[in-house]
Amino acid sequence: MVKKSMAAANEKVSNYVPDEITYSILSKLSLKSLKRFECVQKSWSLLFENHFFMNMFRNNFLSNNNDPSSFILRDFVNYDEEVFYSFSGERFENNVQLDWSSSFENRVPTQTIKPLPGSEAQSIERCILKEDVGWVYCAVECYAHGFGYDPVINDYKVIRFVNVHLESSVQDMEEEMITLDLDRFRLRNYTGFDPFWEIYSLRSNSWRKLHVDRPYSLESVDDTHVYMDGVCHWLCRYYETVEPCLVSFYLSNEAFFKTPIPSYEDDCFDIKGNWIKLAVLNGSIALISYHEETTIFHISILGEFCTKESWTKLLIVGPFTCIERPIGVGMKGEIFFIRKDGELVWLDLSTQMIAELGYIGNPVHTRPIIIHK
Repeated sequence: MVKKSMAAANEKVSNYVPDEITYSILSKLSLKSLKRFECVQKSWSLLFENHFFMNMFRNNFLSNNNDPSSFILRDFVNYDEEVFYSFSGERFENNVQLDWSSSFENRVPTQTIKPLPGSEAQSIERCILKEDVGWVYCAVECYAHGFGYDPVINDYKVIRFVNVHLESSVQDMEEEMITLDLDRFRLRNYTGFDPFWEIYSLRSNSWRKLHVDRPYSLESVDDTHVYMDGVCHWLCRYYETVEPCLVSFYLSNEAFFKTPIPSYEDDCFDIKGNWIKLAVLNGSIALISYHEETTIFHISILGEFCTKESWTKLLIVGPFTCIERPIGVGMKGEIFFIRKDGELVWLDLSTQMIAELGYIGNPVHTRPIIIHK
């Protein structure tokens, strides 16, 4: 009887795991795994409403990336002279002005530059002859959406959206009509003027048209495009009837996926003054937004593609009444912004503290170009 009682007692003890230990283990998992474990028991489905657990999860999430960051700052002196500064170190304490020529070829060592060839769309001259309306102006606009490595075939690729459109008829074209080869530029020699996607392969050193219709962004600005693990991602603010979304493009199989943006970020797309960016934080796609009216930053991470509900608000930081405007996001989630006194500062998400960079820049043109090590 004694042995049976002891065995029963030991079994009861071994089956019980204190919440503190459970939370400690779960807080070290990825967001995707946590979302899947929500169905194990009811208390786990409420983990993201538990402040104790979320503090543990945030601390683990933000402390896992120990790689040093660095960035190059681009600024203008007297609004016309371009200058560059390099910031590096654990807290960006190393500040060096770069002696770069104003010519692009001399900014980066020549061997690191790979000029991309023109594509079919770019071969169209600015003026072409359409037989029913005469001479028209042809505008070709290319919007880069992603650059990254395809591990399946060991290739580097670029994907972009091409918008080819015709303006109104060009008047007084006599001189250009004399100098142009009319047969070469007749409209029938081009297949069409509908917008399209194309992809560049470094291995073949050529562009290829993609026969797809997917959301695009005509706002090809800093920090709205990121690359992670063979996938290019970009923010699509407005696209016909499609709500704001994250678009993901797999470089290997050339498949597109769309993930709606969480509803609590809608005002960042509707109000011009607000600011929203993409980043890669600890192996997760992160959405970082600044709400100008409240001077608060919201940081959300994505658990699973194509699922709107998998966005989880990781952190709310602020208010910061000293902010003039945010200008960029670093590798570990550092948020760079211009203070109202003109000082360039950064916000460390781990400590939620603001640190100065020892630089006063042009409040209109200063912006960092993030380079990760």
